[in-house]
Amino acid sequence: MNLILRPAAVADLQAARKYYEEARPGLADDLVDDLDRLFTRLQVFPKSAPLVAGYEPVRRALPRRFPYVVFYRPDATQIDILRIAHTARSPDAWRINRDS
Repeated sequence: MNLILRPAAVADLQAARKYYEEARPGLADDLVDDLDRLFTRLQVFPKSAPLVAGYEPVRRALPRRFPYVVFYRPDATQIDILRIAHTARSPDAWRINRDS
């Protein structure tokens, strides 16, 4: 199953990588590894994460190590990664440009 990072998710990931690399060199690579494991799991089990109430079919999944939530929308052929938001952000922050 194809996995597509939407522009907002790419921007989220770039900002997170920058933050962690500045905090400690190499930590950004750990973040990417953690997200890669999550993405692999989602490709195998695309409907394993809970739905976001009121925004079906959007789902939210958590990586194991880092405090982020991945908002995604699976369909029969692909998974659209909509946002990668820090858990300290407002729960509504991801909804801005959620279709981009």
